[in-house]
Amino acid sequence: MKRTFVVAFAALLALLAGSAGASSRISEITDMWWDPEESGWGVNVILQKDVGFITFFVYDFNRKPIWYTSDIHFQEQNGQGTLVWKGTLYTTEGPWFGGAFPPASVSSRAVGTVSFSVSSVDQALLSYTVDDATVLKALHRQTWANEDYSGSYGGGYSIRAFACNPASLNKLDEQFGAMTVNHTDSRMTLGLATSADTCNFAGDYVQTGKLGQVTGTYSCAGGVQGTFIAYEMTPTISGFTARVRGQICTASGKASLAEFAGRREYK
Repeated sequence: MKRTFVVAFAALLALLAGSAGASSRISEITDMWWDPEESGWGVNVILQKDVGFITFFVYDFNRKPIWYTSDIHFQEQNGQGTLVWKGTLYTTEGPWFGGAFPPASVSSRAVGTVSFSVSSVDQALLSYTVDDATVLKALHRQTWANEDYSGSYGGGYSIRAFACNPASLNKLDEQFGAMTVNHTDSRMTLGLATSADTCNFAGDYVQTGKLGQVTGTYSCAGGVQGTFIAYEMTPTISGFTARVRGQICTASGKASLAEFAGRREYK
């Protein structure tokens, strides 16, 4: 028997509100991006839905600091799975920061174009032009400190089975319960208890920029077990979200796509 399914663990509040949010339908690119071999410059990307605002901190021909900005718009996901944003690149001039700031004295000029292409969670290709100069850079997220996901959360799961044989197994099963997360720098365990089952997830944790990832195995009291990877883990003051791929059946089972989310319980 092969079962292909989508599974989601969601906080009670987040589930009702749509925990993933519009931007996660694309991918979360908000972060500091840089080339580790070229420390001293970089770009900052902020994503709102499918529009990003990107700021460059770089230097001009005379080695003086200069910055460029662009509102980059999502274009496509190409055949290789790469997500592409593009926009017009601007330079801006204005009054000295230490004095009065009359907005009318600010001026901007379009200097070229920019393309920001993300091929994986931690790999992006930045291509841009400034007047007669063309630049192409491979970038990664800049990591400053690991998050700590430890805590108790209210949540649950929603499992949608489809393409099953027999077709009678195609159904939606939703349960609510409690999650407990124990997290060290490089290891994470997550326990999920609902009225239907109790499952434990455990794996190795790594972080790139603001996003975390756990790769490991899980098992449930009802007998289901397999491997999983939780990626694009994003914490907030009230919980966290993540995308998940996993195996629920035997080796013949197919991979799944999923979402984790948890609402933190304060004590």
